[in-house]
Amino acid sequence: MSLDVQPIWALFDTFLDGVVAIDPASRIVGCNPAACKLLGRSPAELMHQPAAAVLPTAIHPEPNWAVHSSPKPSEPRLGELDILLPSGVVHLVSYRLVYHALPDLCLVTLRDIGDRRQMEEQLRQQTQREHLLRGITQRVRQSLSVDVILSTAVDEVRQVLQVDRALIFRLTGHEGGMVIQESVNPDYPLAFETVLEDRCFAGSCREFYQQHKTRVVDNVYRDDWAGCLTEYMQQFQIKSKMVAAILQRNPIQPAGGTDASPHATNPWVSPKLWGLLIVHSCGGYRQWQPSEADLLQHIADQIAIALQQAELYHQVQQLNLNLEDKVQQRTVELKQSLDFEAMLRRISDRLRDSLDERQILQTAVQELAEQLHLDTCEVGFFSGDSKTYQIVYEFPINLPPIRGLQFRCEDHHDLEAAIHANSHTHSCGVHPLVGWVGLFRCPIADEQGNLGILTMVCPAERIFTEQEIRLAEQVAIQCAIAIRQARLFQAAQTQVAELERLNKLKDDFLDTVSHELRTPLSNITMATQMLEITLRDVTHLTSDLRDQPLATQLHLHTAPYLQILKEESLREISLINDLLDLARIESETEPLMLTTVDLRDILPHIAEPFLQSIHSQQQQLDIHIPDDLVPFTTDLNYLERILSELLHNACKYTPAGETIQILIETVEDAPAALRAEEQATVAAHPLQSEAGAPTKTLLPRHEVSSPPRRLRICITNTGVEIPNQERDRIFEKFYRIPNNDPWKHGGTGLGLALVKKLATLMGGRLWVESAPVQTTFVLEFPLDLPQHHLQIVPRACFKT
Repeated sequence: MSLDVQPIWALFDTFLDGVVAIDPASRIVGCNPAACKLLGRSPAELMHQPAAAVLPTAIHPEPNWAVHSSPKPSEPRLGELDILLPSGVVHLVSYRLVYHALPDLCLVTLRDIGDRRQMEEQLRQQTQREHLLRGITQRVRQSLSVDVILSTAVDEVRQVLQVDRALIFRLTGHEGGMVIQESVNPDYPLAFETVLEDRCFAGSCREFYQQHKTRVVDNVYRDDWAGCLTEYMQQFQIKSKMVAAILQRNPIQPAGGTDASPHATNPWVSPKLWGLLIVHSCGGYRQWQPSEADLLQHIADQIAIALQQAELYHQVQQLNLNLEDKVQQRTVELKQSLDFEAMLRRISDRLRDSLDERQILQTAVQELAEQLHLDTCEVGFFSGDSKTYQIVYEFPINLPPIRGLQFRCEDHHDLEAAIHANSHTHSCGVHPLVGWVGLFRCPIADEQGNLGILTMVCPAERIFTEQEIRLAEQVAIQCAIAIRQARLFQAAQTQVAELERLNKLKDDFLDTVSHELRTPLSNITMATQMLEITLRDVTHLTSDLRDQPLATQLHLHTAPYLQILKEESLREISLINDLLDLARIESETEPLMLTTVDLRDILPHIAEPFLQSIHSQQQQLDIHIPDDLVPFTTDLNYLERILSELLHNACKYTPAGETIQILIETVEDAPAALRAEEQATVAAHPLQSEAGAPTKTLLPRHEVSSPPRRLRICITNTGVEIPNQERDRIFEKFYRIPNNDPWKHGGTGLGLALVKKLATLMGGRLWVESAPVQTTFVLEFPLDLPQHHLQIVPRACFKT
């Protein structure tokens, strides 16, 4: 080696990689310590030796390389090879050969890559193992069925580890378990469903596996724990085995559970040993690799996770099933509740449809017996002293009837309990005809006391549900309400009948008195007229005898008394005539005398008698009649009487300085209240002749029920108003508004009652409207009554 190269070579001596220098004669002229170590030779054994003698062929330089190659460094030759040392050890090295790396020298660098290759192999194996584990895990977790998970796991393990048998051993107690899944070479016996009671397993074995350890046994007959399993090993031809623990960790606490231990916050503390994943080599003894043991344990862990997921899924499914059951149960309960509510509503409606106590109670027992499928349902009442009880209403289905049966309360303690506790009782009792039955008794009572007992009879073994009990109680309450309403209605009907009887007696009395007083009053009137004539003749006679002072004095003394007698006689006659007219109208025997009336001609004549009174009382009368008002058909006498009475009242009650207004107009449609009233009238009294009924009234067939137009007459007087509560009562007979001076204006309270009856009789309507300091009486009649629409109808159509 030249002196120029020696400093560089001193640097090569520090390299970790081996460096060998070869001269053009292909002899080794230099090598550093690292090269000597890799080649397994000393420097003396290498120096000046032909390269072909000590170096592998792959790194021999080409013959005459210095002649044929460029003096510049060439492209390196790279590669890897195994070097067999004289000691027999093989080194895996990578080499790099460069011609002219130094002047006239070929350099070969060697690097030991055995450790790297080993690491690469380990990484490759680890990657392959992870790939296998990932594939196995994916296939195991494809299902949430425990059987499918375990079956897939043993198949995958047997295939990956190339073993003769793979199985899952499920621990069932402290000293053994059973093979629940297996994958085995067909040449060897099946161990599936084999039960092992291993007393040895209860001690150190369980603790070993509980620590998440894998047991590797190359020869089962030399195993320290094989004493208890020798027969098992021989039966299934086992020579080598590996066992991995399947530990089940449950991070989910039970619902509502608590954990007071110090490790309560760590869900992975104290895992449960669920079982074992075991592989067997049966064809020969096998030396297991650590990577295989590690792979087996990882697979066991994945099985544990899959089992946990399956268990959680099963729990979720069970929770869903329980929830569905609860939802279905709640739905059934809700449907039953709705059905019972509908049933109660239907029963209540039927009970309230009637005001007959007998029909109410019979309906109640029938509905309960049919809807609840009872043998019979009864309602009974106690005697006045509560010592006896009688069944009054019943609806038997499967039992013979016992309606009307009486028995003593002291013989039936459930009756006494129902009375005293005022609540339902459910017990077994003796039926008078069939023996022991189930009895549910519920009192029918209200705040005023006990009205009776509702009894439901069923087989002795039947127990009523809460909904059925609530239904019976609600029916009993509805019965109590309906009975009380029926009795109140009956009492009201009795009172109404009594009032009608008294009213008829009063009307008969007034009618009789009116007829009886009419003749004496007629005589009094005639006598008054004769007395007036006689006094006039006496006055004339005295005047002819030239006794003028006597005639004057006689006139002055008798005229006032005679005038009082005349006025009071006329007033009493008017009162009697009003009473008789009312009696005739209410008897429905007075016919209408229909004629065509034009109010533009008639109304001024009706108002004329009141003009002097209006003027004297400083009142003002305004009459508004449209020019296009058409005539209409009515009873003229009745119309004049109605308008005269209303004008008379207006003049009588209107203060001085106020206005009386008569307004006539045509309205296109009747008020809703009037339409409803007329429809009810027509529905109650069809427009056709009835046998024995008076048929002199002429009214329209169609227009009465829904007239296209109506004539409205409004008589308004200002300065006075009627309270709301008095507006309907002023049309009652003999009624006068309280707090008014009854002697200021006089009157008997018959005028408005009479005109109201007359308006109704004529097919019209009369009502009053009142605003502040103003009162209006509104009178309406149907218009447009073509002759071809008229027909004879009974007067009963207009009864109020």
